[in-house]
Amino acid sequence: MPDPARILITGFSGFVGGYLVALCQNRYPDAQLFGLTQRLDAPSIEAAATARTIVPLVADMVQLRQVREAIAQSRPDLVFHLAAQASVAASWGDPLETLAINAGGAVHLFEALRAEHLVPRIVLVGSGEQYGLIRPDENPIREECLPRPASPYAVSKVTQDLYGYQYFVAYGLPILRVRPFNHFGPYQSEAFVVASFARQIARIEAGLAEPVLLVGNLEARRDFLPVEDVVRAYIAIADSGHPGAAYNVGSGQARSIQQMLDALLAHAHVPIEIRTDPARLRPTDVPLLVADTSRLREHTGWKPSDDADAALLRTLDYWRQTVGRTLR
Repeated sequence: MPDPARILITGFSGFVGGYLVALCQNRYPDAQLFGLTQRLDAPSIEAAATARTIVPLVADMVQLRQVREAIAQSRPDLVFHLAAQASVAASWGDPLETLAINAGGAVHLFEALRAEHLVPRIVLVGSGEQYGLIRPDENPIREECLPRPASPYAVSKVTQDLYGYQYFVAYGLPILRVRPFNHFGPYQSEAFVVASFARQIARIEAGLAEPVLLVGNLEARRDFLPVEDVVRAYIAIADSGHPGAAYNVGSGQARSIQQMLDALLAHAHVPIEIRTDPARLRPTDVPLLVADTSRLREHTGWKPSDDADAALLRTLDYWRQTVGRTLR
């Protein structure tokens, strides 16, 4: 597609949004960037650093009027829809709010675009979690695989995905449905597994916690990808993806949670005991999720970097620096 002139990134002040802002500035240097967020008082460090080159807009995705105002102001020809309640664990506590934000928020975005008679390309970010209770023989998972969502979060993302397809078919909105699998990196919330491990290690090294690291299910195997690779995939899909299509984003390789933990512990400066915390175990947990990314590669030429272990160390070092600042 031609390079966009006006880009809207919803959820720009979050973990992935910060990386995407920086990459958009590099890939589309002449585009005007707009960032939509629910609040401006706690943006990510990356987003804060680029605030002078992105126009911030405040809107709650569950409030249609606010979303319409943001769309009327930004009038984008490319949208990256990242805004979401992104925690699987939090979705168990409030499934209705998760559905309202993730599925309802996407519908509000589509309706706001229709009200303004805009048809931008929309990179609609879902999740590999939406595949759910996959049989081992269904891995690597292709986009046509029947979803069997196993958490309220996954249900919300399946619903969002279906709305994306329906608005493409019914109204011609050029929506590209993206299903990223597990990703990690500096600045990610400690609610996510790699960040949780890295933060605990950093606190133990700093003497702020006893040398015990609390874990949940270490046997689950997931497809992990550094966040930098994920946002490169989003840009590649925006540029070369086929509207209406769904795209898995992942490494194509499964690593157990235990392997990710072991890779982090190899860089720890002190001995650490591992202890299972029942509170960290989910009511249901899928044993194996790994992406088939052949469609993404074929349509865009994207491929993952060979940077996972280095990205793990960057994540640990980020938490060491963050914990260190609390001691000054």
